[in-house]
Amino acid sequence: MSRSERKIAADRFRQFIRHSNELHVEYLDDAQLLKNYDQFANWQLDYLLPFFSDLHEQQGYAEAIDFIMSDLAGIGISNRDRDLERAAPAITSMLPLAALATIASAAEMNARVLKVNIEICRCLADGGDLPTTITEHDYCIACRQASSLQECVELVHLITGLGKTLKTLVDVPMLGILLRAMRGPAHAAGFGALQEFLENGYATFRQIPDIDHFISEIESRMVAIFERIYTAPLQQLR
Repeated sequence: MSRSERKIAADRFRQFIRHSNELHVEYLDDAQLLKNYDQFANWQLDYLLPFFSDLHEQQGYAEAIDFIMSDLAGIGISNRDRDLERAAPAITSMLPLAALATIASAAEMNARVLKVNIEICRCLADGGDLPTTITEHDYCIACRQASSLQECVELVHLITGLGKTLKTLVDVPMLGILLRAMRGPAHAAGFGALQEFLENGYATFRQIPDIDHFISEIESRMVAIFERIYTAPLQQLR
């Protein structure tokens, strides 16, 4: 392990978790944007979940799909991200390099997805309130204004790459016991949101019967969804 590699990973983590929190402030400090973004995040979740309905019915997959989808958009992740930035000194000094690089990639993914989603929401609202009913046609137009197919596919690969890395943590001896032991101290120190995220993520991944199959399905379906959003003729989506 080189010191420069650790510094690069630590700087990358701090950069992206700071950026995430700056993005959270944008909607948390703007009443209209907060209302719009909450509505948009819920609509987007309802839009995406049917593409995974058959997987959702398989034991061990439903919780993982819900965890991944809700963690990529919802307003509730702002508390977790504040905890992460506050815990940055310990995270960057104590984690092994591989784990630090992983959490830096997770912070990048989170910031980039959040940025795109906020911009999509702004395009849909066009300076006012969101439409009472959002159509797929409206959503696709807003997506094409806010981002690109290439950027979204890059994010899919980043997400599934993280999933492959997290797979290695599921079988770490005593990790579940360690996480439970951290529960009291984490809440007492004010890191409750981060603790709940870690515990939920660990428990969710442990329930997946075939993680490789799950990750492959998520990747192929998300790419197909974005290809539809960015390349389907708009007149077919009315």
